Amino acid sequence: MKGGTTAAVRRACAEFVTVTSTFYQVPTCGIRVLAARPLRVRGHWATELFGDHNPQTMLIRVWTKTAVRKEIMSYGTFLSTLCHEFCHHLDCHKFGFADSWHTRGFYERAAALYHDARETPPKKLFWVAMPGGRWRIDWPRTNRSAPGRVG
Repeated sequence: MKGGTTAAVRRACAEFVTVTSTFYQVPTCGIRVLAARPLRVRGHWATELFGDHNPQTMLIRVWTKTAVRKEIMSYGTFLSTLCHEFCHHLDCHKFGFADSWHTRGFYERAAALYHDARETPPKKLFWVAMPGGRWRIDWPRTNRSAPGRVG
């Protein structure tokens, strides 16, 4: 990623997707590695798109640079995004979900894939209940937890 071109990153991502698809016994999806993330500005807020997955075209897109400063994103953030988008693909093709929602199970699968890919000990995800039966990850508590303590 620091070399300024996406060709080597695209090849590595394609290999990751192929190996992971084979392991989970799902069809391999395509991968596009793009430069600066899209920035969406609406009124007084803005969002950046890190990646996406299109279930109809079976294509994952990931971006390598930040939206505003156009700086190379960290390896951990990039790999986390790739794992996240692959889990959308997995939901559609392994579990038959028409829509892949950001459920607690989804985030647990994405975290497990990320730590397996990095060969790092898994972290227990800590959850905070939100109104309406929703949940969010308590990132400060999750990041403070001792590596390898899952249960």
